[in-house]
Amino acid sequence: MIHQKSSYKNLNKSLSQMLLESLGNVNRAVQFCYVSQAPSLMPDIEADETEQDLEARIRASLKKTAKDNTTIEGKLYIVSQLDTPRDVLCCKYNEEFDYLAAGGSDGIIRVYNSNTMEESFTLTDKDVKNNRAPVTCIKHRPLSKTYPITNCFTGTYANGCVKCWSYNFNQCLYTIREKRQTFGITYHPRFPKFVTFGDDLKICFYDEESRMQERVLTASDNPDKHDGHMSRVFAACFHPKNNYELITGGWDDTVQFWDLRQPYAIRHLVGVHIAGEGLDISASGKDIITAAFQKTDQFALWDYASGRCISVIEPDIYSCKLYCGKFVTKDFVVTGGTDPNMVRAVDLQTTGTAASINFLPGAVYSIDAGPIRKKDGKEHINKDISSRNKSDASVIPRIAFVSARRLYQIEFY
Repeated sequence: MIHQKSSYKNLNKSLSQMLLESLGNVNRAVQFCYVSQAPSLMPDIEADETEQDLEARIRASLKKTAKDNTTIEGKLYIVSQLDTPRDVLCCKYNEEFDYLAAGGSDGIIRVYNSNTMEESFTLTDKDVKNNRAPVTCIKHRPLSKTYPITNCFTGTYANGCVKCWSYNFNQCLYTIREKRQTFGITYHPRFPKFVTFGDDLKICFYDEESRMQERVLTASDNPDKHDGHMSRVFAACFHPKNNYELITGGWDDTVQFWDLRQPYAIRHLVGVHIAGEGLDISASGKDIITAAFQKTDQFALWDYASGRCISVIEPDIYSCKLYCGKFVTKDFVVTGGTDPNMVRAVDLQTTGTAASINFLPGAVYSIDAGPIRKKDGKEHINKDISSRNKSDASVIPRIAFVSARRLYQIEFY
């Protein structure tokens, strides 16, 4: 115990011992320098604070974080973390970012106020209760001038259901029943269309207004051509500039390129094992990122037009198998995965980690980008690389992600 007249030097020594006891070994203690950068985890010394008050505050902080080994590296902090009733497999902000939906392993979509993290809506019905299956994905129609805010979430379920919910009224507007395990849904960026995908190797293309299936994308019968998937499909992404093109990825270690005007996939990439939402195309339509569940080359940047691998982004310290990855600005990508469980923000200009949160309680299956952090009452506008310092993570919007039963929100500074 620190005596009343002890110096801050002795206090620091005592606190270091406390930290070693809490984290169990020297390697974990090294991470303290990173944890101290997160205001919510390590408070600063106040001018009128006594040594005893400071020690008490830090002891309280250690008690809050001692149950897991979560560490923070770089300039990010945890805005909120919520323990939910069941394991969470997916999450999604609504159009205005005031709600955050989480899909549970019990088949229930719980919608939380993103500021208070209080539960606002529970999306379930008799169909969900009588046919329990995990929620595998949650999306909403992208905003546009033609299609304004709908206040709806569309979820996919492992039993093959696709359900669109009006969350304000806790009402299911429609249900599509697919005879497969459905792993995800992706909306067209401009039209009221979407695709679903699952364990039957097929990509189903729907019109949302008529709720009719318009096409099924699948491989041909030619064994000499790899023009479609040969195993489960876990990700799809429409091209942001071309109305007819999309890419998909899955367990067959390929990324397939599709043109809706063609009967089969027109080309493909190989060596990419996609096991979640691990595909994205940049806003310019020129680049692809792949976040793969594999031991090597997990995170790569590709040229869309040629299919050429531009670079493989090597891990800084931890080699994490990835489930998900997403462009959050033109210069930053956020990825999540397991072994170890972590979320990482990567600066594509330096190909280095801008910030990360490591040793989370469970695998990170899903991430979503929220509102851009405000500065001085104004939204922070993403700057050109020429007008900002490299690895300036403050341009990254708020990020939501799931890990075991926890729903997190983090911000960068």
